[in-house]
Amino acid sequence: MNTIKRMRKAIAGLLAVFVLAVMGAGMSAVPVQAASGNVYTCVIHPCYAHPVTGVIEDSGGEASYATGQGMVEGAVYTTGILELTDSGEYYLTIRMSLMDYTSNHSFWVQNVGDSGWSSPAVGVTGSGTDSNGTTNDIAIQVPSENCVVRVSMYVDPMGRDVVFYLYPSDYAAGNNTDMNATIVTEASGSSSSGSTSSGSTSSGSNSSGSSNSGSSSTESSSGSGSSSSGSSLQSSAGLSSSGSSDTEDSSDSSSDSTAPELSSSIEEAATLSTDSVTDTELNGAQGLSLSTAENAASEEDASTSSGGNSAFAIGAAITISGLILMGVAAVIVYFFRKNWRRWGGGYDDDET
Repeated sequence: MNTIKRMRKAIAGLLAVFVLAVMGAGMSAVPVQAASGNVYTCVIHPCYAHPVTGVIEDSGGEASYATGQGMVEGAVYTTGILELTDSGEYYLTIRMSLMDYTSNHSFWVQNVGDSGWSSPAVGVTGSGTDSNGTTNDIAIQVPSENCVVRVSMYVDPMGRDVVFYLYPSDYAAGNNTDMNATIVTEASGSSSSGSTSSGSTSSGSNSSGSSNSGSSSTESSSGSGSSSSGSSLQSSAGLSSSGSSDTEDSSDSSSDSTAPELSSSIEEAATLSTDSVTDTELNGAQGLSLSTAENAASEEDASTSSGGNSAFAIGAAITISGLILMGVAAVIVYFFRKNWRRWGGGYDDDET
């Protein structure tokens, strides 16, 4: 009995030391609460300009619209899921590519029509790979299904931050993707078991951007795997890697037949008017390009074209000058021959 008591005291002391160490490091574990609700598959629309106002916040500006839109579409998958809990909370999960070339991801959300932004809870719920390297599934708490998400990330090849937007639409009940529904794990109307699992510890924004969950990824039909892991959402702009927790498979958490219908009021994303940006500016835009090859090629072509034009101009000038001189000489010779006798040249010849 005394031995058992001593062991309990030793364990309690170790736990106290651990808690103090964690508190000293300024970190706290964020639990994941299983919730009942509905899961929807949705279409994700990535936009270089704000989908409602058409404003471009990125430093590339309007001249980089075409290149910027192309890069945004390459960085964000067009399919996601929205989890709606019975308590009225919304969690949007998106899949982002190019994670090996980007960092310091930050997110802000707003309802369509609002002017201000709020910082949501964010967490990585899965990772995988595609032709561009690592992908991450990112869950974002949004204010409603009719929302806009503002994204900022640092692009290593460009050496600067890039700002763009996305919004969900076209909701269909059920999870028809390989993404994990980590918040809604029970059908709507079911009583929550109240079980929690410890997620990852976090201490604010992750300065290095997103990090992988560390669990092995599974191959999907689209070429991007999604690892099964729980989500620890933190109330900050940065990403935190997810802790491992046992959650039900996303296919088991799909919504039932009575799921409420959801919709977005954005019928079509706002774009720049054709008068504001010319085709020449768009073709030469490099504000978001990961390569400077187009600039180098353009400079080389311009140099070659300039040299060819100069040579042609010089040759044409010489040819025209020669023709003019020959014409003047012919006129002078003709004039002298015609007036030679009148000037007395003919008499000199007769006398000799």
